[in-house]
Amino acid sequence: MENRLNWIIFLAIALVIIIGQAYFFSDPPKETQKQGDVTQKVSEETFAASESSSTSQFDSFDDEPASISEINAAPKGALITVDTPLYKGVIDTAGARILSWELKDYKASTNGEGDEPVNLFNDSQPGFNTLLQVKGLKIPEFIPYKYGGGSNVSVTEGTKEIAFQWSSPEGITVKNIFEIDSSSYLVKQKFEISNSSGDSIQERVVVRWLGQVKGVGMRGGDSKNFIAMVSDSVERVDSDPDEIINYKGVINWFGFSEKYFMSTFLPETGAETVVELGPTKEEGLVKAQFAYPASTIPSGKTSLRTWEVYMGPLESSFLNPVGYDLDKAINYGWFGFLAKPMLKFLEWLNSYFHNYGISIIVITIIIRVLFFPITVKSMVSMKKVQIKTEKLKPEMDALKEKYKDDKSKQNSELMALYSKHGVNPLSQLGGCLPLLIQFPVFISIYDILRHSIDLRHSPFLWIQDLSEPEMLFDIPYVGIPFRVLPLLMGAAWFISQKMTPMSTAMGGENMKLQMKLMQYMPIFFIYLFWSLPSGLVLYWTVSNVLSIVQQIYVNRKVLALKGG
Repeated sequence: MENRLNWIIFLAIALVIIIGQAYFFSDPPKETQKQGDVTQKVSEETFAASESSSTSQFDSFDDEPASISEINAAPKGALITVDTPLYKGVIDTAGARILSWELKDYKASTNGEGDEPVNLFNDSQPGFNTLLQVKGLKIPEFIPYKYGGGSNVSVTEGTKEIAFQWSSPEGITVKNIFEIDSSSYLVKQKFEISNSSGDSIQERVVVRWLGQVKGVGMRGGDSKNFIAMVSDSVERVDSDPDEIINYKGVINWFGFSEKYFMSTFLPETGAETVVELGPTKEEGLVKAQFAYPASTIPSGKTSLRTWEVYMGPLESSFLNPVGYDLDKAINYGWFGFLAKPMLKFLEWLNSYFHNYGISIIVITIIIRVLFFPITVKSMVSMKKVQIKTEKLKPEMDALKEKYKDDKSKQNSELMALYSKHGVNPLSQLGGCLPLLIQFPVFISIYDILRHSIDLRHSPFLWIQDLSEPEMLFDIPYVGIPFRVLPLLMGAAWFISQKMTPMSTAMGGENMKLQMKLMQYMPIFFIYLFWSLPSGLVLYWTVSNVLSIVQQIYVNRKVLALKGG
């Protein structure tokens, strides 16, 4: 019985360690296994890695191949600059591709070396390219639009349209119209196809987007993902797919996201369609494609498609008004149902304290106060069992000696002794219960601090950014960054552990060995927390300090139980 108890305690602790190790040190799982909605093709020949000979289902229209150019981010036409209070963008007239999109309210760095704004297409491919496929006609991949206005467009208030136009020798006229809103990161577009050829034409519009994917694990840094919402499922991919992936369903939106920002295409079809993701020859670069249903345009008629593009921060106040469940692009983690209200509460606290470091300390105190009754009750109950077992230790040792050659009889006699004196050996597991209950809260705090843009670049004392690992200086000759908070957290953990003596009456040498291993837990958690966001480490440091205060209270209650 005692060996079983020891193993249960050990496994409970190991479970927390394993989950923590897997969650913080491994790459997040890919969300690409939705049965029925996601299908993978077997051969790369259906989506060739070579951009010069791709044979994807979207690269042809009734067996007429569309032109495919090399991967090239360089501008191919005239450049139009769009300036609003929120962003400054650059659009290439060739294909009406977006080459640059700077967000004025968000700085790229906190190191004080510059005031450069975040650029969603910095060191990346241009935004999506709209391909027009017409049966029997060869339409350029990058349609050479003309723009009648000046090269600089300023939209200080309200909305303004920017219309790009091109006509083919056969009488096909295409208008690609951007509607710029000075107060929104959402850009509305209209794509008009007018047929003056004298004959009906069959056409299809394909959206092709080259983007970066990069996974960096859960500890820090910035991942780059392909992201899409297909029907009710949010799909994320952060590494090169080996073969083509088809996401079939109602495509609410798709595009590419970083840690705090996103550029995404909203087709506005409402119908079941397919978005396709596949590899390219360049590592870390993938190709996403989406096709609108084909249609026939009689001579003298015009076809109109509309869509929207969101290029801005992953912030609910901007995403919610867009609709299409775009706010689901924010990664709230495993316990989103806890993370969302907790984030709202943290933001509410910050509206009073105006510093997220102080707000984190306050919310930590509130959480510990809420858990205080169950924690104290559990710890006092465990202490009571320990006191009883210490008193029973002579009788237990005598039974172990008497039945040392008969383990079955020994266990039955020990259980009879426990039952006689009202001792439940499993009650010692109560000490792990508060930790396990707090684990979802801990994970929710982690996801808030990692993914909430509100905490980005938030300073506290010597910390420049609570959403990133603390950085003071690199240790000479080692190159490891020196950090104060993880050391304080480990010290507080060690003190709290020393104040929580465990009884070895039931476990003997096995329990002593486990207690010795537990002494190294603070060192392990210092290593575990070393590269985690400093806001999270601040939360856990304050929590450990409060554990010391709590342990003092519990020890005094236990002393009173002993008659002290």
